[in-house]
Amino acid sequence: MKTIALPRRRLLQGGGAWALLASGACSLPAAAATFADLGTLQKTWWPQAEAMAVPLAPPPPQRWAEALRAQDLRVPKGFAPQLWRVQAGGAAGAQALGWLASDRVVGKYDWIDFAAGFAADGTVLGMDVLAYRESHGAEVRQAPWRAQFKGRKGPQALRFADDIRNVSGATLSCQHLTEGVQRLSALVLSLASAH
Repeated sequence: MKTIALPRRRLLQGGGAWALLASGACSLPAAAATFADLGTLQKTWWPQAEAMAVPLAPPPPQRWAEALRAQDLRVPKGFAPQLWRVQAGGAAGAQALGWLASDRVVGKYDWIDFAAGFAADGTVLGMDVLAYRESHGAEVRQAPWRAQFKGRKGPQALRFADDIRNVSGATLSCQHLTEGVQRLSALVLSLASAH
């Protein structure tokens, strides 16, 4: 049987766009799915009514680089996490309840925004995905996978494939999110030791 090749423009002009999309010959980029926001996560990890997140002024990049290299972690290009000190009330010098940190990593092709909560001593309270843009691998949103981070302290307790298991079909997302939480953990430990 002989196949007739029609130019794409002609197909689209003749209403063939729907057929082209339905056949999967043309793929659309995955839309970002937003799952959580920092305010909700703060209330989840620090349910105290008076808990308040105070943004930290970003230190010079070389200080973060030193903190990561001290833990044998690499500093990715464009590394710019956001950190907040969670404290009991808004008064200066209020008791520190912990640290809220957010960053982004590349899954396979697209950005994944995530956040992690840390107790005052640097122990992970939880990790959650804020926005996921990949077309595959959203299994990292599943509660059992995210629960692996809870209770771990320090980058050495957050090793991909050793401490944090992989999810089939989301290997790169799992690996990169684990590395991201490792970096945030190293920063939080350096901040906790300074306070």
